[in-house]
Amino acid sequence: MRSTLAALLLFVITANAQSRIHEASFYAPSVHDTMHAVILLPTGYDRNRAYPVLYLLHGYGGDQTDWTQRTDLVSYTATLDMIIVMPEARNSWYVNSEANPQARYEDYIMHDLPQFVNSIYPIDTTREAIAGLSMGGYGALELALRHPGKFQFAGDLSGAIVVPAVVDSVLAHPGEPVPDQQASIMPSILKAFGEKNREFRDAHNVFHLLRREHDGKLPYFFFAVGIQDGYRTFLPATRRFTDMLREYGKEYEYHEVPGVHNWNFWNMEILPLLTKMKQVMRLGCN
Repeated sequence: MRSTLAALLLFVITANAQSRIHEASFYAPSVHDTMHAVILLPTGYDRNRAYPVLYLLHGYGGDQTDWTQRTDLVSYTATLDMIIVMPEARNSWYVNSEANPQARYEDYIMHDLPQFVNSIYPIDTTREAIAGLSMGGYGALELALRHPGKFQFAGDLSGAIVVPAVVDSVLAHPGEPVPDQQASIMPSILKAFGEKNREFRDAHNVFHLLRREHDGKLPYFFFAVGIQDGYRTFLPATRRFTDMLREYGKEYEYHEVPGVHNWNFWNMEILPLLTKMKQVMRLGCN
């Protein structure tokens, strides 16, 4: 079965013989395109045993290479006994686009990508985590809430969790200029969440999702946001969301620390995220 799936999905996998980093290309039916991912294998990788997996998501304007090229992730995970999957997702906001039915990025992340990864690498599907930064922080949180029971851990660094409520704010004030911070990303937000379907936006709003009944199946949540984050709505939104988690008795850890919305901050904060994930998921060292 594994070889059959590989033949259907896999186009290219490249890796340095001495490297833990694999670059993969595969066809994703949900988006009708060839997509790319970087796979970070544990030191001493053994194809005959199953590993826990972390899906680590990039931010707006980023791609699958960001985490390995712009942070010290490789060295941070030298002893982490886990496979880390970093997928390309373009500026999709990790949702099935309301405006374009050919761009089903939630289905791509939740179905096509795991199917491909599981066909090539030995994954323990009972021990999965998801995390990301900015757009990817929103994506990690939203996907964990929309698929309760799937992930044991969900991490959000500088998460853009005000999306998709931004659309409702803009529609409620027609004719008013969009703040500079939002103007550049509004086309992608409107493509992802649409302008007419309020129910669709509510179904992808993390605050609405948290109010649903989850039967205790939500993951452990981890948050870090910079006090000087230039996206001025991100910090108060994260405070509000963690207040809700506390009110509902959900498990979480929240770090509000000096820093801005940049790679220096994410390189610093990914380490405590990984440390907490290791503790929550009871991961060993290789």
